[in-house]
Amino acid sequence: MAGRNGIDKLTYGLLVVYCIFAAVKVFLRAFYVPYIVVSILQYAFLGYIIYRIMSKNLQKRYRENAAFERFLTAWKPYFEHLKLRVQFIKTHRFRTCKHCGEFLRLKKVRGTRNIRCPRCGNDLKFHIIF
Repeated sequence: MAGRNGIDKLTYGLLVVYCIFAAVKVFLRAFYVPYIVVSILQYAFLGYIIYRIMSKNLQKRYRENAAFERFLTAWKPYFEHLKLRVQFIKTHRFRTCKHCGEFLRLKKVRGTRNIRCPRCGNDLKFHIIF
């Protein structure tokens, strides 16, 4: 493996997509054409994974991995908010400030809530149904 790219974050991401295709294939066994299409996509991803690992063009693989890491960094706040929503689903509701975009956590109390945004200081009115 000397002089080869090896495994990086993009490779792990592609492996996750490969596993998703494998899971989808299990449910598509009864349907011939979609099963074949997903199989072709799955093996294409596997081929690309092997190609990336064995590649000697390190600069190009580095740029691809850097672009993937920028993509992950851009989506990281979304997944952190999703984690909080799942963690506090029984006790809190989440809203976004209309003025500054701050992610607000409100207690789960039915009715209209008047709150002040901690970041921008604007008064906001939210209605919580359930």
